[in-house]
Amino acid sequence: MTNKVIVGSRKSKLAMAQTELVIASLEKIFPDIKFEIKNVITEGDRNRHDSLAKIGGKGVFVKEIEDELKDGTIDFAVHSLKDVMPILPEELVLGAFPKRVSPYDCLVSRKNLSSLNDLPKGARIGTNSLRRQGQLLSIRPDLKIIPIRGNIDTRLRKIYTEALDGIILAEAGLTRLNIDLSSYHVLDLQNYIMPAVGQGCLAIECRKNDTRIRKMLDQINDEESAYCVQIEREFMSELGGSCNFPIGGHAYAKNGQILFDGLIASPNGEHVIKETKIPANNSGVGKKVADQLLAKDKFGIIEGE
Repeated sequence: MTNKVIVGSRKSKLAMAQTELVIASLEKIFPDIKFEIKNVITEGDRNRHDSLAKIGGKGVFVKEIEDELKDGTIDFAVHSLKDVMPILPEELVLGAFPKRVSPYDCLVSRKNLSSLNDLPKGARIGTNSLRRQGQLLSIRPDLKIIPIRGNIDTRLRKIYTEALDGIILAEAGLTRLNIDLSSYHVLDLQNYIMPAVGQGCLAIECRKNDTRIRKMLDQINDEESAYCVQIEREFMSELGGSCNFPIGGHAYAKNGQILFDGLIASPNGEHVIKETKIPANNSGVGKKVADQLLAKDKFGIIEGE
């Protein structure tokens, strides 16, 4: 049996930091195994200009990595779960979900803000997410949404180069990269924007028939995180979700119970449909909430995208 394991990862700072976190966890349990990172360039990395919706949605950050898994050139891959499509290639599986960190978004600004109401009229906010855009505009329809892409450093620079009043980022990425935000003000958006499905959680993908790797990954799987994100992914799958759809979904534990919040929103913020605090201790809740939202969608939010 070989003592080397090849781990697939994108080359971005965040992807590498996340992959190194996973490897560090495994090295504590399997000190005799050598983990080697193989960088894979994805379509999302090659095309940094067009919107994700235009170039293919979530799958643009994982397809080439999944091809390497299927070809056997890597043993497993570390993804941000929110980048992973709801339906995987038949021969692949998500082998572990390490403990989730914050699933929420935040607004990073040069201005000292205590709420969204503190933003000036017509403020320019940078985000490439229809989910974030729709929810923001439902609260502040006067805001100007400026599409931006790039890594966290690039997007922070665009606050200055594109005269933005703020940008929206996932708290998880800022935490994992230990980004210095001392020259900015950060507004927690937990009470304003429902998270993306899987946000804040890593997913480790491997071959379904690779029992050695799957047993290894079992050791770092967090059962509560896995249970919650599977509810979210069932919800997204039922809606046919990708970056082309403004969907939010969050399952979480509270007072010994699992609850689930689901949302669909029109990109212009005119219509936001929610189902919140749905008990989710039994199976099928993701599908149930998706069906409830679709039944309430008289505006063609999903069909019209």
